[in-house]
Amino acid sequence: MTTSKRITVSLPIDVFEAANNEAGGNLSAYAAKALTAQAVRDSAARLSAWQESRRETFAELDEMQLDALDELNGGSAT
Repeated sequence: MTTSKRITVSLPIDVFEAANNEAGGNLSAYAAKALTAQAVRDSAARLSAWQESRRETFAELDEMQLDALDELNGGSAT
């Protein structure tokens, strides 16, 4: 069972009217679904940015691994 918290928000009238028209009589559920979807998109964007920031680290690790293989193979990593 999910607990709920009553909040008050202010919206531009056109946003409220559009959401209210689409909500099918349950604006709270509609807002919860929209906020959940936005939270997922925000999390995915942060994950993508983190992965991108790690690419350089992974490239450096690959280079180190190739250097080690090169040394083991007597000067040529093949």
